[in-house]
Amino acid sequence: MRRIVFCTTCRHSVEEREGPDGLTGGESLARHMESLVAEKQRDDVIIARQTCLWSCLRHCNVLLQDTERYSYLAGGFRPERAEAEAILAWFDLHGESAGGEVPFKTWPQAMRGHFIARLPPVKP
Repeated sequence: MRRIVFCTTCRHSVEEREGPDGLTGGESLARHMESLVAEKQRDDVIIARQTCLWSCLRHCNVLLQDTERYSYLAGGFRPERAEAEAILAWFDLHGESAGGEVPFKTWPQAMRGHFIARLPPVKP
């Protein structure tokens, strides 16, 4: 199973918890992703929400989760559509890989500098 989990309690910015629309940064980023996935008619991308991913030093955290490959925690995103596009592009590259290791040279520029942790798949 593969899914993108958005932290709904993440701040909109360093200065503000919520944006002008009253949404947290994490919720705004999740909504941008939902819009993007709907426009592309992608039914293969599961979008989930989680309150607090415990990485509060970097707002707008996202867990790129996979039960068969490495999963990744990334943060420090802006709650904008361009960030959602980069996350989805990287997630697609991740899905094409055998073990979840995406060569750095193929990463979208907007994904560089955002990764916090790599987590091994849970094996029975």
